[in-house]
Amino acid sequence: MGQALRGYLGEVCKRLIEYDPDIVEIVQFGSSVYAPELSRDVDLLVVTKRVKEYEGYLDAANSGDSPVDVDVLVFSVDDRPKEELLRAVLGAFEVLYGSGEQLLRYARELGDPTFEEAKSSLRVASSLLRLALETSNPLDRDRLCREAFDALFHAARIASMVYSSIDVGRWGLIKRGLPEPFKKNFNEFIRVLHIDFFYNGNYPKDKVEEEFHRWYEKVEKYIDDLEARVKKELRGQAMK
Repeated sequence: MGQALRGYLGEVCKRLIEYDPDIVEIVQFGSSVYAPELSRDVDLLVVTKRVKEYEGYLDAANSGDSPVDVDVLVFSVDDRPKEELLRAVLGAFEVLYGSGEQLLRYARELGDPTFEEAKSSLRVASSLLRLALETSNPLDRDRLCREAFDALFHAARIASMVYSSIDVGRWGLIKRGLPEPFKKNFNEFIRVLHIDFFYNGNYPKDKVEEEFHRWYEKVEKYIDDLEARVKKELRGQAMK
């Protein structure tokens, strides 16, 4: 992230705290953390002792001279965000204000991911593509296609988390836990499926079905190979 944007987020935090002095943590997450040079906006998770009017948070986060759009999710300390959201936050984050203890508590409450979850994401990806191909509206079709490719990425991410025994799922930690060639493959899934195809929309629109199935097979093999490796390692441990 550039220094100018980092400085702006510091000002955003100040305005948010002025609006809501009960805030205990402000966490930046998503693409502005793991791919700042490609990100189009900034996502913030705000945890407060008592939630105020939501419009006030948005106004505080987006000034008239804002260099980037800022989306804000607000929860009270007694709330528990949905697991899917928590995994997205914990995938790549930076604590801008507070100790991070609230985020750590959320992480400890997450269940362990499974290979079945990864395979479920594969099935969802196929369903999204089928829906896209049946859709005549070009904007709807584009959105569904991008979501389909991103669901493939998330399938690979979940499988990587299972192998690495990392329930938090920060991508940097995942990659360090993966052996080759899985690490190289996972980097490719991030770069192509998540960044180029989903965020930038640069998938081949004239042959989307062919391209989707090509990547589907690569991700499916990645998951199957990881699962086979885990089973082999578990058998080896049981025989010791």
